[in-house]
Amino acid sequence: MKSPLKTVTTAGILVGLAGCGAAPPPTVQTGPDAEVTADGLHRVDNSVMAMAWVKPDLNLQGYTKLMIEEVTVAYQKEPRATTQSPGSSEDNFALTPSEMANLKSWFHEAVVTALTRDDGWQIVDAPGPDVLLISAYLIDLVVRVPAQDMSRQRTYTRSYGEVTLVLELQDSESEEFLARVADRRDPTRATDNGLARVSPSFVRADVQALFDYWTNPLRQSLDELREAPLP
Repeated sequence: MKSPLKTVTTAGILVGLAGCGAAPPPTVQTGPDAEVTADGLHRVDNSVMAMAWVKPDLNLQGYTKLMIEEVTVAYQKEPRATTQSPGSSEDNFALTPSEMANLKSWFHEAVVTALTRDDGWQIVDAPGPDVLLISAYLIDLVVRVPAQDMSRQRTYTRSYGEVTLVLELQDSESEEFLARVADRRDPTRATDNGLARVSPSFVRADVQALFDYWTNPLRQSLDELREAPLP
């Protein structure tokens, strides 16, 4: 079941469940001053990414399988075109149908690879008592490089664009929300001169690296919460 995402906006976004390095460990807010969403999830402080919310007594010990919905993609504002007119300063472009299909495919591959490798989670296509439902949203998408630039031999940019990821975890049968995380990033990995090469291979590598950055902590968090529920 798709969520309306009423609790997530770009202004407040930028999230994960697990701690990182020497940073303080993640802590679930409790008590009368806790930040709680409309669906009962509590804010997590000191998360890897920008924002995270979980069910306070989250326990994944009974789950062994994952059901993954197709990622939903939405632009920040309606793009005007897939190409740039001569003399135009437009920097809000639409992906072509093939680019959109690639974006969804790369994200799905990253999620499945991260979650199944090394005898990881089993992926299924039907709800069950031991199945978690993962819903993913790539929202507020901004594309700053038109498709026509991909075919040019030497084109550079400071930014391909940016996008917000929202991941939601639910019990697949009851559809109860168990956790929600969000993060906004620009996938562009600029060189020393502050510019990045615009080509299908360079863009794909940078986008896939961003998806790996998001999905690897997801696997770690799910594994840890299955082994040790939140107190």
